Amino acid sequence: MKYTRHYKYLRLYGYPVFAVFLNLILILLNSDESNIKDWKFYNNTDFVIEGLFCLIFTIALFETGLWLSKIINATSVLKKNGSLRFIFKLLLHILIVSILVILFFNIDFPQKYGYNDLVVRRALIIGFIFSILITTGFTAEELLIKWNESELEASENKKQALQSELNALKLQLDPHFLFNNLSTLTSLIEENQETAVQYVSNLSAVYRYVLSNRNKNMIVLKTELDFIKEYLFLYQIRYGPSIVINITGETQNLNKFIAPLTLQLLIENAIKHNSFSTTTPLIININYQNDWIIVDNNKSAKFTKEPGEGIGLAHIHHSYKLLGNTIPVIHDLETTFEVRVPLLNN
Repeated sequence: MKYTRHYKYLRLYGYPVFAVFLNLILILLNSDESNIKDWKFYNNTDFVIEGLFCLIFTIALFETGLWLSKIINATSVLKKNGSLRFIFKLLLHILIVSILVILFFNIDFPQKYGYNDLVVRRALIIGFIFSILITTGFTAEELLIKWNESELEASENKKQALQSELNALKLQLDPHFLFNNLSTLTSLIEENQETAVQYVSNLSAVYRYVLSNRNKNMIVLKTELDFIKEYLFLYQIRYGPSIVINITGETQNLNKFIAPLTLQLLIENAIKHNSFSTTTPLIININYQNDWIIVDNNKSAKFTKEPGEGIGLAHIHHSYKLLGNTIPVIHDLETTFEVRVPLLNN
């Protein structure tokens, strides 16, 4: 814990102000008739000297409190028991301040200053009171700092947990996706070798994109769309006219950013959870405009749910939660399913 990060201003402005305040208290306490008579013999230098005495007393009060806080909190003594540590620190502070006051008043001052036993007792009482206030203040500050640090640590741990989960999700491509594509490739090799070569090239590009961008949290929209075209080629070879994809948008949005694999997961989600055929195709629309990219599809839900349902949407939600930006908006309507994803600035 750093004890000097903002005490510069306390020392520069707080000590002089507190010294003036302390001097006023002592004047009020010592404003009996004998002291008033003694003040007649004061010159300007005497008032300055008494002001310096108050400043020195102020510095002693605060600096011993700071020093004790630093020393005691740096050791393991009573570290787990805050109440005992506070009492121990307070008693030490009172003891040190009392010793300093007694040593100070042992100096042989001129008679006109009126430093008698009554003034010594008052100085000890003032030191006792302000020792309590100062020790309490520093202890409260330490607790506040520790609370803030624990909040930051909890936030950082949560962020790291989200990042770990996100990285794990990024590495996921549905295993069925690979098996189905290998099956399709086997058929293509027998029927159309030229298309098979293109198919292998696009399949390789898909996995290369996933591996090369798995550690990124944002990617340019144009790069994501180029990847999606290669990804869709695989599905269109497999399903033909059963899947229709429409991509439209504003050109100026192509340089904005999106979380990697967002579009791939939304398309995969639509294909996985809907039934479709050449007579009732699955129509997926991708439209990027007004700082959003909107992906929607017509609904024709399957009778049986696919395993791992919700993983894709969870990935997207975690991605944008980690980035700290607007969370994607999902509209699950009767005939359509729509996801609105914010486009990000770098």
